[in-house]
Amino acid sequence: MLKLKEIIVQLNEDNYLEIENNLIKNKAERFLFLFQSYKKSNISDKEIKEKLGVTSNSFYVLKSRLYDKIQECLSSDMYVDQEKTIKLLLQVPELCLNTPRETSIAYLLKLEKDLLRFDMHNELLVVYSALKKLHLNSEKYFHYSQIYNKQVSYGLSIEKAEDLLADFNRILSLYDLSKSDELYDRLCFLKKEINNIYSLCSSRQVELIKNLIELQMFIFCKQDANLEGNTDELLQKTRLIFDELPLTVVYKKWEKVLDYLSFEYYYSKGFYKSAIQYFEKTNNQLSNIFLYNHIGLVSNFLRSKIKFCTEYAITESLSETFDTDKHLIDPNDVHTQILVKGYNATVYFNLKQYKIAIKILNDMQNEYVFKNYFHEFLNIKITLTYYYLLIGEYEKAQACIKMLMRRVKSEVKTEYDHVIYLLKIFDFDINKDTTPKNSIKKRDLFTLFIANNNNTNNFEVVPQLIPELKKRYQI
Repeated sequence: MLKLKEIIVQLNEDNYLEIENNLIKNKAERFLFLFQSYKKSNISDKEIKEKLGVTSNSFYVLKSRLYDKIQECLSSDMYVDQEKTIKLLLQVPELCLNTPRETSIAYLLKLEKDLLRFDMHNELLVVYSALKKLHLNSEKYFHYSQIYNKQVSYGLSIEKAEDLLADFNRILSLYDLSKSDELYDRLCFLKKEINNIYSLCSSRQVELIKNLIELQMFIFCKQDANLEGNTDELLQKTRLIFDELPLTVVYKKWEKVLDYLSFEYYYSKGFYKSAIQYFEKTNNQLSNIFLYNHIGLVSNFLRSKIKFCTEYAITESLSETFDTDKHLIDPNDVHTQILVKGYNATVYFNLKQYKIAIKILNDMQNEYVFKNYFHEFLNIKITLTYYYLLIGEYEKAQACIKMLMRRVKSEVKTEYDHVIYLLKIFDFDINKDTTPKNSIKKRDLFTLFIANNNNTNNFEVVPQLIPELKKRYQI
C-alpha cells in the first residue's frame, strides 16, 4: 500500500485506461482524483488531502481501497456488469441439471465471487442453494448449508435495517414538528438497534444505514455531544462507501441524501464553500428527492434553503414556488406537505404577494391538527404574526402575540422561553413606541432572543426568518 504511487506510475496504458474508465463509470470521484494525481502530477499527499477535504485517516482508507481496486484489475478480476451477473443467475437451475458437476460447480463459484463483490445476499441464496444440492453426497454439504444459513441471516438483517431506517425517518419527521421527548427516546432506541444489527451483520448496506442514522441524530437532534467531533469523519467514511458502489446497485442512488446531509452539516458549521457545493447538488435534485423520505429527512431542505439563500443573498433560488405538479412528493407525508406550504408562503411573501402568503399559513392551520406539533405550531404562528406586523394588520398581530404568550407560558418545557423576547419586540413595533430607551431595550431583547435561539439548538424557532429579522433589528 505504501507503494501505491509507484504502482500507478508503472501501470501500462491499457491497464491505466481500464481502471480510469471504471472509476469514471462508477462516479468514484475521490478515487479518480487520487488515481489521476499520482499518475499525471507531482502534487504532494498533503495537497491532495486539502483538495479532497479529507482527514489523514480517511486519506489512508482512500489509498488502501484504491490499491485494492488496482490489484483486482491486475489480476484480471474487475467488477463484472451487474445485469450480466443477474442473467447468469437465471441460468443456474438449468445449468445444474444439464452440465457435468465439475462445470456447474466452477460456474457457481465464479458467480459467487461476483455476487459477493456486489453484496447481493439475496441472490447468493440461489447460488448456495444450488451448491448445497450439488454437494449432497459430499462432506461440503454441511459447509454450504452453513453459508446458506448465514446468507439468509444477512438478507434478513439488511431487510430489517432498511425497515428500521424507514421507521427512524418517519419518527424523525414527527419529532422535527414536535420536539417531543418521547419521540427522541424512540430515535435513540432505533439508533441502538441499528448498532446491534451491525454487530451481527457488518455488511456495507447495514454500515451505510447505520451511518445515515447517526448523521441525522447529530444534524437534526443535536443532543448527542459524543457525535460532534466524529461527524465530519463519518461523512467522509460514508462517502467512501458510496464511491465503492457500482452504478447499478440501488444503494448508489442514496448518495443524494448524503449530499443533502453534507449541506446541512457544513452550513451549520459555517463552511460556505462546502455548503454551497452540496446545496447546488441537492437543489438540482428537487424533482424527486422528497421520495427519499424513508432514507433521510430530505424535506427539511426547504426550510434550510430559505435561510441559506436569504443569508447569502441567493435570490434567484427563491423566485419560484415549489410546484407539486412538477416535483414528486409522498402525498401521505405530513412533514413534507407542511414544509412545502411553508416554503411557498415565504416565496410569495418575498414576491410581495402578502395576502397569498398569509392565506397559505392560515389554511395550514385549518388543514392540519397541530395539537401534537407544538414546535411547528410556534413556527407558523410566529411567522404569521411577523407577516401581519409588516403589512400593518396590527390587531391580528396583537391577537397572535397574546395567544402565543399564553401558550408558551403554559408549556412545561422551558426551552421556548426565548420566544417571549421576540414577541415583546413585536409588541413594541405594534405600539410604535420608538423612544431611545425602548429602542435600546428592543435591541437588547433581540440580542437575547438570537443568543438563546442559537443555544437551544434543537428548539430553534423560525430559522427561515432569522436573516430577515437580523436585518430589521440591526443585529
